[in-house]
Amino acid sequence: MYHKEGSYIEEVFDYVSLSPQKFTINFWEDPRYFKLHRHNFIEFMYVVKGEGVEHVNSISYKLKPGTFSIVMPYQIHRIEYQKDSPLSIYVVGISFEELIAPSSIFYKIGELLLSYDDSILPYYYFEKEEKEIMDKLFKEVWEYSRQDDVWSSIIVRSKLVEIIAYFDRCRNLLRKDHPDILHESYLNSHNSIVTTNHWKLVYYVHKNYNQNLDLKTLSREFHLSASYISQLFKKLVGSNFHNFLNEVRLQHACSLLLSTDKPVTDIALEVGFDSYSTFARVFHKHKGMSAQEFRKRGYLGQV
Repeated sequence: MYHKEGSYIEEVFDYVSLSPQKFTINFWEDPRYFKLHRHNFIEFMYVVKGEGVEHVNSISYKLKPGTFSIVMPYQIHRIEYQKDSPLSIYVVGISFEELIAPSSIFYKIGELLLSYDDSILPYYYFEKEEKEIMDKLFKEVWEYSRQDDVWSSIIVRSKLVEIIAYFDRCRNLLRKDHPDILHESYLNSHNSIVTTNHWKLVYYVHKNYNQNLDLKTLSREFHLSASYISQLFKKLVGSNFHNFLNEVRLQHACSLLLSTDKPVTDIALEVGFDSYSTFARVFHKHKGMSAQEFRKRGYLGQV
């Protein structure tokens, strides 16, 4: 039997060109985007108008015009918005691969953003002259992203690097001048440091999800204790290693269910489950339906 080529969820998806990309920029006003979700790329956003609250893992912060925030790969997040003041936001996504690959222009961004301690907030409120500068940068990157030529693509990349650099400089200056300014979620926490190497644990699962993975495997690969690795996953992505691995596998299973006609039993083994029965149990637990029902609803546009 012929099977369609699978569409794996590996890259950032551009909803304008309707194709996967290494990075993308979109302008969102659709409330459906704001529901609880997670994705396998880094995301940063900038609020143009409206008000709301963003929840990322265990912290929450207010959104207003001039708010810039960053969500790391696989972090659970959602946005509450006020109906009388709807949100309009720029949203930029950069693939995990681009942040890790030394040959990528975004590699330095990865080094910068994937290394931090608990006192560094993942958001910043731009105001007055600072806001005017950031407004201008996002307007420029948006305009260039709509153009279709080789130079515009290069300019967009450089502008995104400039945006991240400006954000990081501003929040570091605030931290230096006002060291007492901390989000309440951090006040009672230990000032632990997260490094790019820690995120490479998440990336390893991201790339090898269909292999026989467990904490012992990661412990041997990264020369860290299993208990420490378990703590890191909880800190970085908000869930333990086993739940996270299952979620990544299910993410790819859902992609294959909707983009191919492969038998469900084959998909279960392809994404890394050791048996169909385990896959069926985990799938129903996470999705509230069988894989067959998910595929059927997908064909009807109901998922």
